[in-house]
Amino acid sequence: MSNNLIQSWPKIVEHFEKSRQSSRFFTFATVNPDGSPHMAPYASLILKDDCTGYYSDVFPDQTSRNLKADPRVCISAVHMGLGLWVKAIFTGKFDAWPGVRLYGTVEPSRKATPQEINVWRHRVKRYKWTKGYKTLWADIRTVRDIRFERFEPVRLGPMTK
Repeated sequence: MSNNLIQSWPKIVEHFEKSRQSSRFFTFATVNPDGSPHMAPYASLILKDDCTGYYSDVFPDQTSRNLKADPRVCISAVHMGLGLWVKAIFTGKFDAWPGVRLYGTVEPSRKATPQEINVWRHRVKRYKWTKGYKTLWADIRTVRDIRFERFEPVRLGPMTK
C-alpha cells in the first residue's frame, strides 16, 4: 500500500460517497479467463477507514468467477453531480476529481457481520418497500473484503491537473 493512498484515503472516501449518491453504483473491472476485460456495476461497496472495503456479491456471476482465478480488481467511481460537470464545462477545469480508480485484491466470500448488514440496510432503507429491494438486498448474508494498494484520479486532459 502506498503512502499516497493512505494520505489521500479521506478524499477518496469522500469522492466515492459523492459518486454513489450521483450515480448509485461503482464499476468493478476484472479479467476474464481469455484475458479480455469484464466490467460490472455494484452498488454494495462500503469503504472503511483503513484503506479497505467490502461488498456483497449476493448474485455470484462472471465477476466472482474471474476473481477466483485472479483476485485483482479495479473499481471506478465517477461523480456524476450536475454541478461539478456544468461548472467544469463553463470554467474549462474540474475543481475536484471527476472520477477515481481504486486497485485492490478481493478476498474469498465470508459471512457478513450484523454491523455490516446494518450499514448496508441503512444505505438502502428508502427502497425497502420495492420489489427490487426484496430481490436484490433483503437477504444479504455474505461479503467479500478488498485490500486496496493504490489509486489514480481519472484525468480528462487539460481540464484536470
